[in-house]
Amino acid sequence: MINGGVAGGRISRSSRKRHLKEAYHVAEESQPPDFPTISFTKEDAIGIALGHDDPVVITIILENANFHRTLVDQESSADILFKAASDRLGNEEKELNAYPNSLFGLGDTPIQPLGYISLHTTFGKEAWSRTLSVDYIVVDVSSVYNALLGRTTLNRLAAVVSTPHL
Repeated sequence: MINGGVAGGRISRSSRKRHLKEAYHVAEESQPPDFPTISFTKEDAIGIALGHDDPVVITIILENANFHRTLVDQESSADILFKAASDRLGNEEKELNAYPNSLFGLGDTPIQPLGYISLHTTFGKEAWSRTLSVDYIVVDVSSVYNALLGRTTLNRLAAVVSTPHL
């Protein structure tokens, strides 16, 4: 679990307070949103040993480039882009916005990010695709993954997927 990130938007005292108020607010909604059904077929299970507890790893399109090995981490409050992946996109450190906080959960010690950057991220294919602007915190830590997506982006994606695609 990564602790930190830009879960409520830009970081400020008021944004933290606003995020806490939203987190403790229970919506009184009469009708739940109409989420699409997710199903798996026998073909999806080919090559998978039953009883597995593997992490969810997906491919995303980040600024028009396919990024395989993107870890989905529902326990993380941050979206992380590892420096090696950022370098492959041609991003330079001077393009990063300052990120004042440390991150916890990527190792034994707190990590000081290089900064953060907003990137257009596409999920899915063709008619089922959705593109969001995601604030990635860039860290100089070695990883087998290119990026890590946290619960905030997953929740935003779920909200977008439940609305009609124009």
